[in-house]
Amino acid sequence: MSVVERAIKQIALPLSLDRQYSFENFISERADLITASLRALVRGDGEAQIGLWGTAASGKTHLLNASADYARKKGVVLQIYDARQLLQCDANEFEGFSHCDVLAIDNLDAIAGNPDWEACFYQVINRCRDGDYRFVFAMLRRPEDIETTLDDFRSRLQWGLMLQLPSNDDSEIRQILRKRAQLIGIELGEDVISYLMTHHARNLDTQMSILRRLDRASLSQQRKVTIPLVKQALLEPGV
Repeated sequence: MSVVERAIKQIALPLSLDRQYSFENFISERADLITASLRALVRGDGEAQIGLWGTAASGKTHLLNASADYARKKGVVLQIYDARQLLQCDANEFEGFSHCDVLAIDNLDAIAGNPDWEACFYQVINRCRDGDYRFVFAMLRRPEDIETTLDDFRSRLQWGLMLQLPSNDDSEIRQILRKRAQLIGIELGEDVISYLMTHHARNLDTQMSILRRLDRASLSQQRKVTIPLVKQALLEPGV
C-alpha cells in the first residue's frame, strides 16, 4: 500500500453514532422534502445523485452525517469524505469510493479550480450514472455559480436533484438549541435561550459551539445551565 493510499484511508470522516446527527432533529421549513429525498437515495429507490447547497450553518454537514446514520440502520455501506481534506492527497489514488453503496462528499466546491480533482469527480459522477453507487454531496453555492477548469464537471454536478437549504431563522435556531440540548441532557430555559440569542451571534455554528462549552461547564460544576453559569462559562476560555 502506498503512502498516498494510506493517507486516503486516514482522511475518511468518522461516521459518528452521535444522536445529534439524525433526520429526526433536522429542523427546516423544507425538512420533509429534503430528508425524504435523502432516505430514498440511501435505500436505492430514489434519486441516484443529490446535491445540497446553502450558506454556512444551514445544515449540510448534519444531513450528510444523518444519511450515514440512516445508512447504518438500513445495512447500506456509505463512505463520507471532506473535499477540503481530499485536496491534500493525489486525486489519482482516490479509490475508497469503489467499495460502497453511497458516496458522500462534504464541501465539494473546495475542489473547484483543481483540474485533477475535477477530473476525478467527473468520473465519480459518470460511475454513479452507470449504477456503480449513489452519490450525495454538499456545497456552499449552486454548481452553475462555481468556477471550474472542466466545464463537463460543472455540468455533471447538475445531473441529479439539487436541494437548496435555507438559512435558519431565529425561531428555528431556538428550536434547534432546545432539541440539541435535550439530547445531551441539558434543559435550557427560555430565559437562557433568549440571553444567548441576544448577547451572541444568532447563527447556528456559534450557538452550537456555545452549547458544547455550556455542557462541559455544567458537567464539571454539577450545576444546571442558568444565566449566571452561562456568563461564567463564556468568560473562561477553554471551559
